[in-house]
This record gives sequence, structure tokens and C-alpha cells, in this order.
Amino acid sequence: MSTTLRYQSRVVEPFADETVLDALLRVGADVPFSCKGGSCHTCLLQCTEGTVPEAAQRGLPEHLRQARYLLPCKCVAISAMTLGPKQPQDMITRCVLCETSDHGSGVVRVAFEPLRSFDYRAGQTLRLVTGEAVEPELVLTSDPALAVVLEATLRLPLGSPCPSWLGPEAAFGHEFEVRGPFEAALPGAEQPAPASDPALWAELGQGRIARAVLEAFYAKVYADPQLSPFFERTTMDRAIDKQFSFLKQCLTGEKMYFGDRPRNAHHWMIITPALFDHRQALMVETLREHGLSEGQIRRWTRHEEHFRPDIVKDKAWPRRVGDQEVSTEGFAVETLAEATVCDHCGAEVDAGVPVLYHRRLGTLSCPRCAAGQASSAPAGAEA
Repeated sequence: MSTTLRYQSRVVEPFADETVLDALLRVGADVPFSCKGGSCHTCLLQCTEGTVPEAAQRGLPEHLRQARYLLPCKCVAISAMTLGPKQPQDMITRCVLCETSDHGSGVVRVAFEPLRSFDYRAGQTLRLVTGEAVEPELVLTSDPALAVVLEATLRLPLGSPCPSWLGPEAAFGHEFEVRGPFEAALPGAEQPAPASDPALWAELGQGRIARAVLEAFYAKVYADPQLSPFFERTTMDRAIDKQFSFLKQCLTGEKMYFGDRPRNAHHWMIITPALFDHRQALMVETLREHGLSEGQIRRWTRHEEHFRPDIVKDKAWPRRVGDQEVSTEGFAVETLAEATVCDHCGAEVDAGVPVLYHRRLGTLSCPRCAAGQASSAPAGAEA
């Protein structure tokens, strides 16, 4: 009887009494492993075809047994097998709650300890095991190299209430289960407009208080070392005006905003969950300074949190115009139709001169700057 093993692109015929893990490693299969003795479960694989020996499932929870997972370090094949990596949705970990905070901001921060070790990275997500079709997500924000306990922000499906056990009176030691971790999602469908809240706009003095909030908020943003670099080429007045129009459109439903939607506006920005949370903390601080109630703060930040999936990411996304992706990264060589000045050395550049143009920043380099030469003379002049 054949005991051929297939795992991704690798095919191997194991030796007599050779474990599945050793056979796969022998042919260079990239299988994670640690103890090789069945204790750590690092090497867990799923069998999609073939017979799973009983000994290969000892110590596994029932839901993994039913899903045909096995420990390849304890498995000697008794039939041909097709194997695949573990699936995040099947990886359930029991955890203990340490604390929750910032409920008034509209974003619940959660600190907890898993009851087994597992690898993760900031930006990955866990899903609370609730049995519902759409389960609440925890976006991991802690650094695994530094954190003693895991930290995350709770992302609820739109319109879903916060689970009571994660509320302000959350009990230390409460046990719960999570699935994952899942990789940060690739950009999916752009977030639709959130439900409007014209009553909040009226409570904000038909925009008068909103304008004052944004003026104070952006003064903090432009002074903040983490956030200010993203506004290097935008004046504060322009940032305030754009955000005011966008907020008014979100709250009233009136067509007021004609700029890029959040996905395109932030497509090139690498914004981590922690940085987004930092921005939100500044906003909540400003809202409280202007006398908004906790309920009003939750309603304001609900609209901003709605667009988190369009903004938070670990790499730049392409800009989209209709169904087309438009590259805004890298350089192009352009021939000037009109004279201008170099953005780097300030020298005049005549019409008809080719310049190096950065697609996203909109900056251009005269021929001397593009060649790496320092210059105080107009482009085209003799050195």
C-alpha cells in the first residue's frame, strides 16, 4: 500500500517507521516544528486525504480531531496522505481577561493572557468564539517581543453591542476563547457610507462646535511627532476644511465632500492599529475638552471607527479610480511644458527640460539634482 505524502508542492515516500515530519523535512518542506515530541503542537497539520492514525491525534482537542488534524511528529503514515497547513479559524485558544479600558472612546482596549503559547504579530486579528456568523474581532496591537500580556482593540460588527463581559465592569480572570491569529486582511470592498446622525450635527451647533473641535484637534496633530509627518505637504487649514466637509456629509447625509474617500486618501500611508488608536485618543481627548458627553463622543468616534478597515494596514495599497488601479509610487521622467523651479535646490528649470517627477509627492528634480549633484545655479547652466 502506498504511503506517499503530499504537502503543498512536495511529494515524498517515507522510509519505514519514519515520521511524517521527518519525511517532509528530509525533502525540504517548510513545516514549522519545535519539540518534535508531540508536546508543543507547533507542527500541527491537517489531513485532507488519507487515513489519520489514532496515535497521531493523541492529546488534541476534539474539534481538531474532527477536523482531521494530526501531529506529524507522532505520525507514521499507514496510507497515502495529502496534508495542508493549519487553518486560523480552527485554531482555538482559551484566554484569561486581565483588563479592559477606554470604553467611552468607542474603542475597547483589551489586555489578556492566552493559556497556551502561540506566535503572532501586531496587526493580526483574533476572533472571539461566539458561534455567530460574524464574530467580533480583536486587532492585536502589542509587540510580542516586549509584551508580557497581549493587548488588542475590539472591533465589533456594525450595530453589535459590546459583550457585557468586556464592558466597564469586566471581571479579571474571565475566561474566553479566540480563533486565530489571522493575517491582516488584504483590501476588500471599500467601506460604504455609515448611517447618518443628523441629530448629532444639530447637537454640535450645526457644525459650530465641530469646527472648534477640529481646529483644536489638528493643532495637536501637527505638533505630534507620530502624526505630523503624514501632513507634510498639506496646510492645517486645508486639513481642517476637508475633515469638516467629510464629517458633515457623514452626519447629515448631504453631499458636501468632494475629495478622496478614506481608502484612497490614505492608500500610501502605513498606519498600524497602535497609530490609529493614538490618533483616536487625541480626538477623544479633544472632544472631552469641548464638553461633549460620553454618548456624543461614542457617536462621533463611531463614524471614524467605521473606516478603520480602509485605513489601517501594514503595507501601501494601490489607489483605485473606478475599477482601475493607479500607481502613485515611484518616479517618472517628464518634459516640462512650462518653466518652473526645482523642488530641491530651487534652481529655475526651463520649458522643454526633462525632470524627474515623484508620482505621489508631486516633487520634481532638475537634471543636476536627479544626477546627485549639488547646485545653486539654474538647471542647464554650466557648472
